Amino acid sequence: MTRDESRTLAITAAVLFLAGAARAGLEAARPPLALEADTVSAQELAADSQEMVEEEERRSAPLAPGERLDPNVASEEELDRLPGIGPAAARAIVESRSADGPFADVGALTRVRGIGPATVERLAPLLTLERGGGGGRARRAAATTPRTAGAASSANQRAAGPIDLNGATAGELEQVRGIGPALAARIIARRDEVGGFARVEDLIEVRGIGPATLESMRGRFFVRQ
Repeated sequence: MTRDESRTLAITAAVLFLAGAARAGLEAARPPLALEADTVSAQELAADSQEMVEEEERRSAPLAPGERLDPNVASEEELDRLPGIGPAAARAIVESRSADGPFADVGALTRVRGIGPATVERLAPLLTLERGGGGGRARRAAATTPRTAGAASSANQRAAGPIDLNGATAGELEQVRGIGPALAARIIARRDEVGGFARVEDLIEVRGIGPATLESMRGRFFVRQ
């Protein structure tokens, strides 16, 4: 074997060795990357789980002494706190409100699927109606259900007005039922990212807010033009 052939063989061997070493290095580097991705996924899963726990706690929290809910503005989570009103009935109230307009009085809740006069009478002391319809319709309902309407009137209190979505602080966002510290932080982060929401419906772009949650919050926000 000549000197040139020996040199060529040595170079080839060196190249093969370096290539093998580089491949081994890449293979060794892959597990930490996968582990990092798994860690991120685990963190997101933990955050979602915590949000679910917080939502369940809010739904199961009993009304405070003297607290009243307005079925014309209360979110699905708030309505779920009423005794005897589960998630399905709370959702039905919100859907009826969206489809047929606000409730003229407490007695009008009987138009909701699964809610009868006995349930309305039982809930009347826990409800207030500041934003219902008015006029003759309300008076006719009061005439047919005097005890229910009278109880709602005596329990009347003013509900908080809607919040400017682009000007709200984290604390103000957390005053809305269904929004905890984690979700408020994500709303603000998304707002900063897009330079402000163009409409309330843009909340659907925030992780943790689905169609049902958005619908329950719709009446609680507005976007200043």
